[in-house]
Amino acid sequence: MSDIQDANRRQFLAGLGGAAGVAGVSGSSLATPAQALDAASVAASATVVLVDPRLPMPADVAARLQQNGARIIELGDDPVRLWRSEVGAVLSHPDTKLFGYTRWADFLIVRGLAAESRRYVRHEQLHEAQGHFTWLIA
Repeated sequence: MSDIQDANRRQFLAGLGGAAGVAGVSGSSLATPAQALDAASVAASATVVLVDPRLPMPADVAARLQQNGARIIELGDDPVRLWRSEVGAVLSHPDTKLFGYTRWADFLIVRGLAAESRRYVRHEQLHEAQGHFTWLIA
């Protein structure tokens, strides 16, 4: 009987490892193509897209996100003040999916603020050539 339980436990843990890789929860800073594809599909269903105004987001991407119902919000100089402002009510709501197009420092701040409402990073990807991160917090 213990062999069956051990086999089931191993199968269960192996399944969790595969699911974490597919979901992009691995935490690596460089995503594989499968993770990038997953983030792009999830970004299409994001509730809010946080954008660093210093980073040029392609107009077609912004239009597509807005057509899907995403609200695009520019991060100002202080993400914490934005989070605590009137707009912050949307950002801090537990059902809000946050997709970010920011620099590393802003990502770290938003990640900490989102953790207060028990939402965590589901995907992060460094785009070295452009010098920015894309990330998903849900």
